[in-house]
Amino acid sequence: MLFVPNGKGIYGSAISQELLRRGASVDIYDERPSTSTLSKVLLRIAKPQVSRLFFKYIDGIVFLNKGKEYDYILVVRGEGFDEKSMQLLKKNFPSARFILYLWDSLKNTNTKNIFEFFDKVLSFDKQDSQNNPGLIHRPLFFCPPYRVISKIVPNRYDVMFLGKVHSDRYSFIKQLEKKIIEQGRSTFFYFYFSSKFLFYQKRLTDASFRKTSIKDFEFKMLSANEVAEYMANTKCSLDIQHPLQTGLTMRTIEVLGAKRKLITTNEIIKSYDFYNENNICIVDRKNPVIDPAFIDSPYQEIDNDLYEYYSLEGWVDSIFEN
Repeated sequence: MLFVPNGKGIYGSAISQELLRRGASVDIYDERPSTSTLSKVLLRIAKPQVSRLFFKYIDGIVFLNKGKEYDYILVVRGEGFDEKSMQLLKKNFPSARFILYLWDSLKNTNTKNIFEFFDKVLSFDKQDSQNNPGLIHRPLFFCPPYRVISKIVPNRYDVMFLGKVHSDRYSFIKQLEKKIIEQGRSTFFYFYFSSKFLFYQKRLTDASFRKTSIKDFEFKMLSANEVAEYMANTKCSLDIQHPLQTGLTMRTIEVLGAKRKLITTNEIIKSYDFYNENNICIVDRKNPVIDPAFIDSPYQEIDNDLYEYYSLEGWVDSIFEN
């Protein structure tokens, strides 16, 4: 059984397909009862108040799979899970090995109270793993299409950004965009809000948004194919992690898989085994500067074993190894 964010979305489907390719039988569910903005907010700020709803959701899944003997139950992120829902799963699937993978930082979620119910707990965040004994560090992965992209020569954009608007991300990128354009570079930026309500809330509460227009933003999430197409035609991808997050984002690993250059604010990346200053430019969040030579110089290949480690296949190997 597999619980993943956004159910059968891009990454959940990719994990499921890889397990099926290896001969597994997979039942996949969203790790939350709803993907609505309100549901996400309530889980983060009022988790005890929505625990009854979440338990009912898990109870329904248990009922549908009564009598099955799972070898593994993998929960990815698991923000909605609590002691009661975990006890229900453990009681009904006693022979399963329970694995939790965190692809959000502990500062952003409330999951430490369920660690005891899992046989293995992993995190994408190196600092969280270092600060919590027993928490295994395992970075995220890139999906198979990025292998194909890695063989394409980019010829349309110099710098690209695709992603959600949060924290200071928009104001920072607009500041950096001005400098990039002054260098005569071509750019593509896609600023995404999951709802217009969140845009108006941001404009109301964040002074840096007061002069923005709703026309500056997009409210449709790009498909996996659209993201891949933009990546294929771009020399460098821009990554601005949340200030409370130190783990490497999914976009960072996708850039690695596509063999593209990365411009990032995350200094933690220096401690990773694939770091190469010729491929990765770390910029100051307060005063971002990009050397034109960085964009123009060729990408330097990394060791193939290292490349495979960050692939989906390598991730699945790490998750299910004893």
